[in-house]
Amino acid sequence: MNIKKTPYKILIGFIALILISLISFIIYFYLMLNYEERLTERLTDDVIVINDLLSSMYLVRVDSTYLAIDTGFFDSFLERGLEYNNILPDEIKYIFLTHSDADHVNNIKLFKSAKVFFPKEEKEMLDNKRQRFTFLPFYSNEIDLANYNLIQEGDSVMLGNRKIKFISLPGHTKGSMGFIVDDKYLFSGDAFRLKNGKISVPFRKYFVTSENKMLETIHKVSKLDSIKYIFTAHSGFTADFQFAISK
Repeated sequence: MNIKKTPYKILIGFIALILISLISFIIYFYLMLNYEERLTERLTDDVIVINDLLSSMYLVRVDSTYLAIDTGFFDSFLERGLEYNNILPDEIKYIFLTHSDADHVNNIKLFKSAKVFFPKEEKEMLDNKRQRFTFLPFYSNEIDLANYNLIQEGDSVMLGNRKIKFISLPGHTKGSMGFIVDDKYLFSGDAFRLKNGKISVPFRKYFVTSENKMLETIHKVSKLDSIKYIFTAHSGFTADFQFAISK
């Protein structure tokens, strides 16, 4: 029975991959026609978002440089977004990765001189000890990087005038992590989504390692103090934290 099911699952995975690629290809060229008006925006005085077809990369000003939260997937979108905002790749000195999925780490190769921070609990994904998606049997999480700094909850760093705290937000993946900047900005990656301005569980079946862990993460976030903004990887941002966590 299992022998018969395995080729079927692989076939379904390939068909899904082809359909996603085709749709992405069409949308890609549509969006590139008016990229600046659609996919990059200054959200606050010191936070810029650069979007691609799959996820968002956030840039936070640090003195005369920038820190980045994730790096997105499509390099052409990222490069055009940086150019539009008059930011050189070398000006991004620090990169914080929320987890190891390709739509968050693929463009790491563009930032050769950046110092990279990566969740310690997520490292087993890089070591190929666990398969991320059963319906994509040949998919594995990798980072094109020789050196990175492993971080865990409770750690924090000072970068110029910025304080960044690390908070574990498991559920989407075991090692998913969020970053709190200056006690007011929460960058949450794929820990949850924003729907009608409120945080909720995304991707219930296929893209969540543990839904129970994700629900615990949402409860944990609701207890945070002083947060004003939430920035997600796939569902935008909100400047009303209290409304986002309200029931």
